[in-house]
This record gives sequence, C-alpha cells and structure tokens, in this order.
Amino acid sequence: MRILALICAFLLISAPSAHAGGWAVTYLDPVPSVEPSVTHTVGYWVLQHGTHPFTGDGDLGKTGLRFKSGADERIFVGVPLGQPAHYAVTFTLPAGSYQVFGVQGMFQDHPLGSLTVPGTFLIKPPDPQMVQGTVEGPWPWEEIAPPLKKPAVAPAAAVVPEEPAAEPAPVWLVGLVVLGAAGLFVVLRRRLRPAARR
Repeated sequence: MRILALICAFLLISAPSAHAGGWAVTYLDPVPSVEPSVTHTVGYWVLQHGTHPFTGDGDLGKTGLRFKSGADERIFVGVPLGQPAHYAVTFTLPAGSYQVFGVQGMFQDHPLGSLTVPGTFLIKPPDPQMVQGTVEGPWPWEEIAPPLKKPAVAPAAAVVPEEPAAEPAPVWLVGLVVLGAAGLFVVLRRRLRPAARR
C-alpha cells in the first residue's frame, strides 16, 4: 500500500502541468437582464495574464461559461468572434441562483461572480495579481476591444518652425519716431503754459 501511495505521489509531482506558468482571465461584455428559459447570447474575452490574446503553442481549446447551482452544473461552449480572444456563448437557464465561471480552454476556469435568474450578472473584478503584463506588439483590437486601457502611444516629436528673427527697425524710422515725440511734447507744453498763467 505504501508503494502504491509513493508511486501516485511521484506521478503527481513529476507530471507536467498544463497551467504551469500561465493563467487567463475572462471578461464579460455588457449583459442585459437574464430571464428564465429564454435563450441569451453573451460576448466574452479570454485574455492570457488578463491582458492579451493567448500566445502559447497550439490551440487554446474550448472556451465558454459554466453555471453552478448546488449539484446542478451546466457548461455552454462558445464560438470565436471576429476579434482576437473574443467569443460568444448562447445559453438558457431555469430560474435560480448560479455561480458563474469562465471556461478558458487549457487554462483553469476563472470565477466571474454570480447570476440570479431572473436578474443580472454580479461580476466581481479580477484579482489584480492576475492582470499582469502588456500586449506584445501593436494593439490587436480596433473599435471592438476588451475592457482594458489601451496603452498610451508617445506622440511623434513635434517640429515647431522657428520664427524668423525680427529685423531691427531702420535708423531713419527710429529718428522719425523720436522727432515726432519731441515735437508733440513741445506743442503740448506750449498749450499748457498759457493756461497756467491765467
């Protein structure tokens, strides 16, 4: 019996883990109210390290949503949409309360929050420790993108044209302005003197 336990322990320790060094986060697109026994379609994103599309070797595998209510568990498989790491899943559920998980292919399921039917999803924010890294290369999304902040792009160096150096005023113009000011001073002084004598 001890030998069997040792063999099992050795196999568990030595077996390579599909999740070693990797994880993913599922983000839901906005979802309206969910009604019982009605078909609903929900968009969602599966992002490796919570920030970018899957970059590993091979295929990510099946993704979707898993709903758990006590012993009842339902898994609905999604289909890829047109954007990287974006999927849609169609599901229908009876009335009740469910824990909701993102099914993430080769990665461990991601707990999303809860859903009460009828009602809406109550999504808990992902653990900040699970949202790490950056998108390698150019931003892979256009108008339709996951709820991530797009990396700031440094503006191109602005080239400000130099203003031409002001040329000094010609000497004759300076002299004309000085003479005009002096003449105005003399005229004003003469007009003010007779008033002061009276």
